[in-house]
Amino acid sequence: MSSPYIHLDQIRGVIFDWDGVIAESRLDFAPLREKYFGGRRVPLLEAAAEMQEPLKTEFMNAVRDEEMRGAARSAAVAGAFDLIALLDGRRVPWCVLSRNCRESIELAARSIGLALPPQTFGREARYVKPDPRAMTDAAQAIGVPASRCLVIGDYLYELLGARRAGMRCVLVNNCSDPESAALADAVFPTMRDLAESFLDGGTLVPWEYHGFARRCGRRKLEKMHEQAVHVDTPLSFQTLDKLGKLAASGLGRLSVDAGRTLGLQELREQVLLPPSWLEAPAAQLLRSIFAVRYPLLHIAPGEAGRPLSSIASVRNFTEEIFHRERT
Repeated sequence: MSSPYIHLDQIRGVIFDWDGVIAESRLDFAPLREKYFGGRRVPLLEAAAEMQEPLKTEFMNAVRDEEMRGAARSAAVAGAFDLIALLDGRRVPWCVLSRNCRESIELAARSIGLALPPQTFGREARYVKPDPRAMTDAAQAIGVPASRCLVIGDYLYELLGARRAGMRCVLVNNCSDPESAALADAVFPTMRDLAESFLDGGTLVPWEYHGFARRCGRRKLEKMHEQAVHVDTPLSFQTLDKLGKLAASGLGRLSVDAGRTLGLQELREQVLLPPSWLEAPAAQLLRSIFAVRYPLLHIAPGEAGRPLSSIASVRNFTEEIFHRERT
């Protein structure tokens, strides 16, 4: 039976950030920001890319020097080795994805006594987070579909990259960062808390259902995920808006007539759809729109479910379901 939750015991690959997640290097880039950017909190690698030589090389050498100083005095993050041992025991592949230079990662790993996996990526990699391609490259390197990976980070870059790539992600050791927390599927005060949740087979409410779960609770989310809706109306803006609201409420299944395609009139009304979708299968179109944002929503050809035309509003639909449950 399908579930509206992320089950940690079903995660098939893990992508770790480095600083603050496995190793604590206590890097301090404030002096560099003061010297080069007037104290502004800019993303260093992206800002460096806009610099001209020789200033760019001077700046990147200063960044590397700070990373190497931090690496030499690194300590292991409490709970990190516990989680890594648990993953190794379950044969769950993992990798490290960092914006630090590879040399500093290797030095920090020696400082804390960790054998790095072959799949360890510093900023020398082809792409650097938050570019989502850095995330999907890491998932490919460990041989796991991006949708079955969990990204573990303590800062905005990995959370933003994971969201862009359609990957599950959790924030650890940084509960006071509201911007990162808003992107995470779940927030854990420490790595040890996350390791214990893995050990207990914990379930997490996915990011895409947070709003509905806060308003209505887990039981109603579960009830909504049991529901199926049949798309029997034209694919208008109103239809897609209603489907989006149903998806955000935890709807479990969408069906659309087998053989139904996107007609010319529907394409004309949907000005944001490219002409290449003309006469494309409707089920494929709906998956392209909703699958990345709502990966737990099953979309398939068929006739199963409540006709969408009979649903006046999503609010009425949910209230009707919950009323039937109470009675």
